[in-house]
Amino acid sequence: MKWFKNLLFISFIFIIGIYIGTYIYRNKRSKEKDVFGLNFKVYLIQYGVYSDIDNMKEIGNNLPEYFYYNDEKGYHIIIGITMNKDLVNKIKKAYEIDDIYLKEIDISNNEFIESLKQYDILVNSLNDNKAIIEAEKQILSKYEEIVLKNE
Repeated sequence: MKWFKNLLFISFIFIIGIYIGTYIYRNKRSKEKDVFGLNFKVYLIQYGVYSDIDNMKEIGNNLPEYFYYNDEKGYHIIIGITMNKDLVNKIKKAYEIDDIYLKEIDISNNEFIESLKQYDILVNSLNDNKAIIEAEKQILSKYEEIVLKNE
């Protein structure tokens, strides 16, 4: 009978150990997801908002590169993206457009954020307007490829 009590006690301790181990493992996993799911502040450089898609596309055809999105306010033309607010004026100057608005969004896609950081370094080092616009074309393409297609 004593061996039965010992077996019961060891089994009980074993089950509690499994329960505690599972609890700790799940807690650790949820914290890891929080670390890798960080949102980064990104600035969309917006050319305008249009109520009609045809009007938006007609105006967009005059731009070297853009993408648009639609919400309750209308169709927004985006001509650039940056994480560095100081680069906005440099990009604005490159496009030679005065009516540019800034829209702040959060992005959690790490692949895109790493690309954007590299493009921001590149744009910061450039002085040629055509080269800046070309870099913005590339990052807009990356945004469409990586972020928009994965939403």
